[in-house]
Amino acid sequence: MRITASEALEKYKTRPHQIVLLDVRTPGEHRQIRIKGSQNADFYSGFDRYVEGLDKSKTYIVFCASGGRSQAAAGLMRSKGFEAFNAGGIGDLIQAGFEYEKG
Repeated sequence: MRITASEALEKYKTRPHQIVLLDVRTPGEHRQIRIKGSQNADFYSGFDRYVEGLDKSKTYIVFCASGGRSQAAAGLMRSKGFEAFNAGGIGDLIQAGFEYEKG
């Protein structure tokens, strides 16, 4: 399910301990710029195995560089019983007001 970056921020602010911010870009992309407090799981490298270890009681806001990988990742997660939302690209999240870090 697709949500806007603003909707993602509202969900996160309302329930920060229930929400996991999941960045499915590569580790190199994540090192360059990342949403503060986000977890990184490269969609192209072992993502299926990574998902198996996640807590299904949490809600996942999934994002990437532009929205393609996060759409696929959130869909995969939902098919495995997770509450996962595609929030699009990291730039959208930053523009909506998520705190971020560089380097």
